[in-house]
Amino acid sequence: MRNHNHKSSRIPPSLPKLAVGILLAINTGLAFGQDYPTKPIRLVSAHAAGGAADTLSRIVAEQLATKLGQPVVVENRPGASTALAAESVARAPADGYTLLMVTVTTLSINPTIMPSLKYDAIKDFAPITVVASTPFFLGVNTGLPVTSVQELIKMAKDKPGKLNYGSSGNGTSSHLAGALFDDMAGINMLQIPYKATSARNTDLSSGVIQVVFGNDLLPFAETGKVRILGVTSKQRLSGHPDIPTVAEAGKLPGYEASVWYGLVAPAGTPQAIVNRLSSTVHDIVADPDVKKKIMASIGGEAVGSSPEAFSDLIKSDMEKWGAVIKRAGLATAK
Repeated sequence: MRNHNHKSSRIPPSLPKLAVGILLAINTGLAFGQDYPTKPIRLVSAHAAGGAADTLSRIVAEQLATKLGQPVVVENRPGASTALAAESVARAPADGYTLLMVTVTTLSINPTIMPSLKYDAIKDFAPITVVASTPFFLGVNTGLPVTSVQELIKMAKDKPGKLNYGSSGNGTSSHLAGALFDDMAGINMLQIPYKATSARNTDLSSGVIQVVFGNDLLPFAETGKVRILGVTSKQRLSGHPDIPTVAEAGKLPGYEASVWYGLVAPAGTPQAIVNRLSSTVHDIVADPDVKKKIMASIGGEAVGSSPEAFSDLIKSDMEKWGAVIKRAGLATAK
């Protein structure tokens, strides 16, 4: 009788295993979200100490530590146009305890300009959020007889090949901002690469070079040696509403060139952790005091985005800047 009852009520062995597996997966996901973090977090900055990315990393790290209840330690790993840091984080455990502050260079420019990269910008990282975005100011030496973007374009067309602009080096964001401007305006200014922005800005002030797309030009404008014609963001900056965008001032709809900074983790990081970090950083950069600190320290606007929106931005900018790089002849062969 016992045997009959046992057989008739027997549950197929696969069902308990499946049920246990589902429960474990659910509980594991919940545990990751609820218990994380339980130890210090390492935030890798791909830039040297003192730069904009490093400054932003430290602002975020300080606020994250307070909100998450664990130390967040910034580690600087500059080199190879941010590739060294990206390679190291791509190989790190996908547990939420190693994060990377990236820029547009790391994920949307390097893949085209450095095709021998040892990381895949799309497959090797889990986007968390865009933290901030810093545009460039289009500045000219005050000895150049132009007072608007349209006048600059007209001069460049009237004197083809006679105007030059200084950049932070071949393939850098400031170079590509100028290359995109050339493309959209139908002009051809000569790019002059500099190893140090300090030397570039000194030459702009003295008239050695005539034009610069830079995010550190405002102090020179205040001395009267540089004239700001526009800003390369989509909208006017909240801190400088009197400066028109290059798109509106130059009648170049769609022109935009900004350096965004974002937080990513190694691919495979549990989605619960990614979502928690994204939500936490979004709250951090929404704070008015943090917004002011970001504007004052790096001249950028706080953003805060979903992981999905950040992923879309990486892909769209990869396509946008990849096309500019190829037209400028900067892409290297594999």
